Amino acid sequence: MEESTFRCERCGAPLEVSPETIIAVCPYCGFPNHISGNIKTENIHIIPSLDKNAIAQSFWKRVEKDFDLRRIKDDIEIVDIEGHYAPYWAGKVHVEGTVKYMKREEECHTDSKGNTHCHTVERHYTEGVNENLSLLGSARRQIKSLGVEDTIKHFSKSRPEETKLLNLDEERWGKIKLEILNTEMDELHAKLMMREDAVDVIRNRFLAKSDRIERFDIHASEPEDVRLLLLPMWVVYYKYGNSIFQTVFAGWDGKAVASTEPMNLFRRAEYLAGTGVGALIAAFGGAFISVSPIFGILAMVGGAALGWVAGGKALKGQRVEREGSLGVI
Repeated sequence: MEESTFRCERCGAPLEVSPETIIAVCPYCGFPNHISGNIKTENIHIIPSLDKNAIAQSFWKRVEKDFDLRRIKDDIEIVDIEGHYAPYWAGKVHVEGTVKYMKREEECHTDSKGNTHCHTVERHYTEGVNENLSLLGSARRQIKSLGVEDTIKHFSKSRPEETKLLNLDEERWGKIKLEILNTEMDELHAKLMMREDAVDVIRNRFLAKSDRIERFDIHASEPEDVRLLLLPMWVVYYKYGNSIFQTVFAGWDGKAVASTEPMNLFRRAEYLAGTGVGALIAAFGGAFISVSPIFGILAMVGGAALGWVAGGKALKGQRVEREGSLGVI
C-alpha cells in the first residue's frame, strides 16, 4: 500500500486522509493540517470551544437547576464526555420576487337590529420579497442525531465570535483542539443547497400565513460570504439506574441544547393520566357522534392522539428536553 503523500506540517507524521478530508488532525501531535481540496483554507472558520472540565461543570449546574434531576443528583454518575467540531456551511443568499396568495378570513357586520353576522371570505394578496437570508446547514450527509438542529438554533440566537482556522497559533489550538469531523459536501454543492434552502424558507413562510399560494415567483442569487464553519459540540453521557442518558452542550458557551432524562414516578404518572384523559375524550366523542357528527369525530381523533402520545412517552421510560424548556423550574 502506497504511503500517504500528506504529512503533518508540524511533526512530519503521515496523515490519513480521504477525498472528503479538508482538515486532518495529526494523530501524533494533534495539529490541524489544512488539506487542499474544493475549499480555500482561508474560508475555514472555527468557534473556539470550552474544555472538558468546563462542560462537566455546566452539566452539574444544569442538574442543580432541573427540578427532576436535582432529586436524583446523588445517584447520577458521568460515564463519558465527548467533544468534536462538526462542519457546517454558512453563507448569505439574496432572495427577490413576488408571491400571490389567498387567505380565508372571517368578515362580520351588524344589522339594524344589533345582531352580528359573520361569514368566511377569500381575500387575495400580493407581496414583494427583497431580502438577504443568513443560512447554516450541515456539511455532512447523515441522519440528524440528538442536539444537531438544536445547536444550530442556539448558534443563530447567540452568534458566537468566529475566527479563521489559519489564524490560530499552536498555543491557542492546543487549548481548544477537538476531533474535527470530515466534510462530505464541497463548496459547489453547498452553494446549490443554500439557494434551494433560501427559496424554501420564503415558501414555508407564506405557506404558514396563507391558505393557498397562487403564484410563487422567487429567485435566489449566488450565495456570498460562503465559509466552512466548525461548531463545537459536547455530549455528556451519564448513568442513572441501569440506563445511560445524554445531554448535548454547545461548546462555545456550555449551553445545554438537548437532553434525554430519566422519567421519575411523578412524570410517568402524568403521562399515564394523559393516556386516561385521552381515552375518556375519545369515548365522550363516540357517545355524541350521533348528536353532533363533527364534534364527535374531532373529540375521538383528539382523544386518541392525546392517549397515543402520552402512552408512548410513558412506555419510553425517558423524556427529551430541548433548549427553551431546559432548566425550567
